[in-house]
Amino acid sequence: MKKGNLIYLLLSTGICVVFAIIGGLLVGNSLENWFTEIKHPWFSLPMIGWYIVGGLYYIMAIAILYRLLIAKDGLQRRLAICLTIAMIAGNEFWNYLFFGLESTYAGFIGLIPFTLIVVVLFVRLWKFQQRTAWILLPYVIWLGYDIIWTYNLWILNK
Repeated sequence: MKKGNLIYLLLSTGICVVFAIIGGLLVGNSLENWFTEIKHPWFSLPMIGWYIVGGLYYIMAIAILYRLLIAKDGLQRRLAICLTIAMIAGNEFWNYLFFGLESTYAGFIGLIPFTLIVVVLFVRLWKFQQRTAWILLPYVIWLGYDIIWTYNLWILNK
């Protein structure tokens, strides 16, 4: 790996770690406490599944950001980087709405604009760098499940 690429990998990782730390501070202990106490739909993942999804999300975000940082500079690249950072920040904001506020309603409503950001990012990546868009595709599909899941959580816990 080139020295410059290693710097971009470290930068990508550092950005995601900083956002994850901020998100963790916003969420507090509600993941272990509130989240385990609320009613879940029958198709909800077990707790370990949520940790795996979270870990895979950050790996995906690091990979996307890294690939964009090493790409040739231009307007499309800069736009994709901004959208990727918006996705990472939006994820932490959604965690705050859902876990920090302990609100299934805020989680459901907040997921809608977040999903739009991710879909716009996917479309921009598809036009700019299809290989990077493929990295994001499983998450786009996951968000379809997530919207149905949060809606059901809200209904079950009104």
